[in-house]
Amino acid sequence: VQRVIPPNINLYPLWEEVEGGSKVELLCILSGFYPEKLSVEWLLDNKAVTTSPVQRKLQSVEGEEKTFSLNSQLELDQSQWTQGSVVTCKATHNAAQGPPVSRTTSICSGGFQ
Repeated sequence: VQRVIPPNINLYPLWEEVEGGSKVELLCILSGFYPEKLSVEWLLDNKAVTTSPVQRKLQSVEGEEKTFSLNSQLELDQSQWTQGSVVTCKATHNAAQGPPVSRTTSICSGGFQ
């Protein structure tokens, strides 16, 4: 029997001042899952985002237990964020056979004052 552990999911907005304005990055952290086959999809107002996120996969071992983590980072135009677009990070863990897990955030949800 194969061990299957679904991911924990967290989504954080990161605000960065750059020359000529600000940009918003969203960081989706999926942690503690096994096996490692996992796909991440970003949605902006429930439509698939076409820009490619930056993704890093990590592996951790605690005793005999090996799990994986994945960080997916998406950059948004400040205008998309400030006009109240809703951003969703959706992960499908292929082994889990269950529904995808997702987290949603927007400027209205108190990510920034």
